[in-house]
Amino acid sequence: MNADRPLDGCDYLMLAFDHELRRHGYAGNSCQIILELASAISPDALRRRLDALAGQCPVLGARATGVIRPRWKIPAKATAPKVRVHREDAELLTRLINEPLDVERGELARFDLIEVDGGRMRVIFTWAHALMDAHSAEHFIAVAGRNELPLPAADFIPLKKPQMPLKARLKGTWKNLRAYHEFRNVAPRSPGRRHPVAPKQQLFRVEKFSAAESAQVRAHATKLAGVFGEAQYHAAVALIELQKFQQQLGCPSPSFVLPVPVGMRPKGNVEPLFSNQVTSLLLQLLPGQLESVATAVATLKSQTAHAMREGIVEGCAFFTDFLRVVPRPAYMAFMRHGLKGEICSLFYGNTAAVSPLVTTFHGAAIEDFTHNAAVPELPGLGVIFYQFRGELRVTIAHLAETLDESEAAQFASALRARLLNP
Repeated sequence: MNADRPLDGCDYLMLAFDHELRRHGYAGNSCQIILELASAISPDALRRRLDALAGQCPVLGARATGVIRPRWKIPAKATAPKVRVHREDAELLTRLINEPLDVERGELARFDLIEVDGGRMRVIFTWAHALMDAHSAEHFIAVAGRNELPLPAADFIPLKKPQMPLKARLKGTWKNLRAYHEFRNVAPRSPGRRHPVAPKQQLFRVEKFSAAESAQVRAHATKLAGVFGEAQYHAAVALIELQKFQQQLGCPSPSFVLPVPVGMRPKGNVEPLFSNQVTSLLLQLLPGQLESVATAVATLKSQTAHAMREGIVEGCAFFTDFLRVVPRPAYMAFMRHGLKGEICSLFYGNTAAVSPLVTTFHGAAIEDFTHNAAVPELPGLGVIFYQFRGELRVTIAHLAETLDESEAAQFASALRARLLNP
């Protein structure tokens, strides 16, 4: 195993977001998977399993270092992620998701076990987004929860990205930058810091759909976006409701810029485990394109097809790799400058079905599953779509400075209603 491993361009972008959030007083760019277990598990059994995994995978204790050649500095032997045990109280979950990881010292993951009345248990797995993406995290939590599941053999080998001649990559990069610059002509505006005296906290709520409701949402997605257009249906509904919500708040936006994650892994592949194998495609919709779900979906499809045809997706991946030579504060200043202070209109994630390996955790049945992720300081709002055992879940994450809990509940309720009745 090499002592160092180059940082992927998206890993470096995640570190830049981490730096920006911490600079503004937040916990950083951490994500959570929350498991609801039918029974309590042994903390010591989990610690033993994590000790074994840290021995196999010292990247779990790696530190990001280097400017010209940023890389993970991998220790000879990593300290296993912490396992802490708590008794449930009303504010505990909020405190834990807002507790930073010590990323600079190599703390890239943590487990919190919460004892719930009735002998049940809640497990919160927190990880640094720079370490891996949501699909990797699902696979890791399956491996951490079942001793018989091995890690992929190639978890330290960077995944080969689509190869393109340098000239074609530069051309795609230039098209990506030109589109980004054109967004400035009608720059988006988020709600901003509407509650500046609120604590520096991220909050979240989850909208859960029954099996019948989930089938209803899928039927609408198939009708309006096609068999493979479920993610575009979700995105279109989110943007329509965001536009209406901002109008109700008295802060309408001239446009809406959506960052769409694009997976770089072959379908069904989890290798390499510890990496963000994604790039981001930026799309922009104007208010007139959000008059109906059908219109919004058609616009998203048209812009996505254009980006694929013009090589902008590959160009974006090449551009993020190039930006690894830029110090993180300068990186974020550049990103903000592009859209006059904004990063996007809405943090958007669509992780599809949760890994089928996530069924039990150290012998306890997993009864429910939640994804949560950090949102940028601006816009301070995000939605994550996923399915657990065929049932749709939507996490609405928001900063307390941006929306209070009643406002977030209003947005979540409207989003739910439109998903069911577009």
